[in-house]
Amino acid sequence: MPGIGLISNPYSRKNRKRPERLKKLVELSPDKELVKLPVSYEDMDNALLLFKKRNVDVLAVNGGDGTVHVMLSRLIKIYGDKELPKIAILKGGTMNQTATNLRIKGDSKAILKRVIKAYRNIKKRALKVKKVSLLSVNDKCGFIFGSGSICTFMDIYHKSGDPSPFVAGKAVLKLVNSIIVKGPIYKKVFAPVSQKITVDGFCFGETPYLATLISTIPEVGLRFELMTRAKDDHTKAHLIAFHEGAKIIPQIPRAWLGLSLPPDLADDTVGRKFVLESEKPFKYTLDGDFYTCSGSLVVKTGPVLDIVVE
Repeated sequence: MPGIGLISNPYSRKNRKRPERLKKLVELSPDKELVKLPVSYEDMDNALLLFKKRNVDVLAVNGGDGTVHVMLSRLIKIYGDKELPKIAILKGGTMNQTATNLRIKGDSKAILKRVIKAYRNIKKRALKVKKVSLLSVNDKCGFIFGSGSICTFMDIYHKSGDPSPFVAGKAVLKLVNSIIVKGPIYKKVFAPVSQKITVDGFCFGETPYLATLISTIPEVGLRFELMTRAKDDHTKAHLIAFHEGAKIIPQIPRAWLGLSLPPDLADDTVGRKFVLESEKPFKYTLDGDFYTCSGSLVVKTGPVLDIVVE
């Protein structure tokens, strides 16, 4: 069989703090020639070219959401029209939102063990996978897109300390305290951005939005299953664009429980092509990484990945 390729980020915080964990993953891997620890984009591209040449069946990635985002972006470009390998996410980073959404249990070693065991029995049964569409934004790929207040909040989050669920919680408390006193953080986070949003040809018109979320997975962090309609069709993404003046805070319990939001709060739909237009440049985030566009941006779904959930 073609085998399992492994890409691991040697600089992820978990791997730096516990190098023995990475060593064990290398030892577990059936084919050491297919184990790559890239320290540059060139190294990662070379690894992916090798996997493409060897026709690997499964590509296991050991790193957090950022590592997965970068690897998938380069994978799609390098593979082109060639069929993609199945993707196994080993939860090797501080934040592992995609793996959390897919309910992948255990640490990196336990996940890789299960994948290897299942792969060796592939003649008896197919690997258990979940179909999930990527979001494509220019030459970048990911699962969760955000703009407006999403970026502003994430900036506060990153400045609050090394990324972690605890630090995210601290950032939320900081925001809530500022909302109570109408402080500078509140004013910064809730400053609207005027945008025109078109979804699959339908235009919502130009509206001042607080924040725009587009996702192909339901949870967007801190167990908030806000994007519930992402589960309806794996070829589509769920969009929620919050209106200026929307009273978001009272809706947090509903969002946490995965309940739908009131229709006057936001534009809410699903689709495959999303066009965001603004007179001014704006920032956006894709799986936690920040980018800036000139004022017009196209977000599309696809390709669809087979993610191993053994």
